[in-house]
Amino acid sequence: MKIDLVRPLTVTLLAGCLACPLGAFAGATVTPMADASTASATALVSALLAPSSGLTLVAGSASYIGAATASGTFIGGGTGTSGVGIDSGVVLTTGDARFLGSSAAFPGDNANKSGDFTAGVGNSLTVNNSPGNALFSSLSSFGTANASILGFQFIPQDSFLRLSLVFASEDYNDLVNSGFPTDVFGIFVNGVNYALVPGTSSPISASTVNCGGPTSGPAPGGGQNCARYRDNPPFFDVIDSEIDGFTTEFTLLVPVNAASVNTLQIGIADNLDSFGDSALLLRANSIASVAAVPEPSTYALMVAGFLAIGQVARRRRQSRK
Repeated sequence: MKIDLVRPLTVTLLAGCLACPLGAFAGATVTPMADASTASATALVSALLAPSSGLTLVAGSASYIGAATASGTFIGGGTGTSGVGIDSGVVLTTGDARFLGSSAAFPGDNANKSGDFTAGVGNSLTVNNSPGNALFSSLSSFGTANASILGFQFIPQDSFLRLSLVFASEDYNDLVNSGFPTDVFGIFVNGVNYALVPGTSSPISASTVNCGGPTSGPAPGGGQNCARYRDNPPFFDVIDSEIDGFTTEFTLLVPVNAASVNTLQIGIADNLDSFGDSALLLRANSIASVAAVPEPSTYALMVAGFLAIGQVARRRRQSRK
């Protein structure tokens, strides 16, 4: 359950902003999916694949589970201080995808000028009534709701898959360190979740990437992996989005089986309850098959090798002179 600790403040500030011009901020423009068909799912996958991705999409394998209005494409997200961290791409949510930014259904509110935290509650967005999914059983022991899952099969040329994402949630900062579970998401390749905080085995969420809490105002500082968190408390107009907090952009390198069929499932879900929407932003053209990344020691050996080759070449030129 989302804990609203700022109800009196919400009323006061909303009253003071009745004269604020609608559409005064330039948040992301979201286009929800037309439906949950294979064709619509394929369109989302195509938006994510790099132009020279090095992978082959298995025909007819793209699928989408969830409410069509919960996911879609976006543009104008912005990468500056007021942007959401990714300019364009695909967004999967546990509510209505338009909650991310500006839309006809949510005019002028993309700078977070309200205390709304659930699509269809206190706003004109579409209520998400989709169920949870067993895909998230390794991430939640409480059960999930409002799941949105994009999946497809692919054959990569190389041994790693690269993709870039930002996680955002209305669980910030109310549920941080509150004892209540926060929403979950995963990047599942062949059944294994690789959406982890770098260098750890901890799944990325509001519980593992934050700057402290619980509070309904600005994050107090401290917390877990605070350097990877961007605060957007209600009424402070920090980021052009209704959502209260964002991670910085993560680029994942995921091991895959080269020249074989692999399965990718990208999903997000509410944890325990169906309140407090969360969103997963995926950078357009970011999914690609890439070669194995050398370890730092390998880089050092490569550099030493190049230097040695250079020295030999110089000596040969000098001896010829």
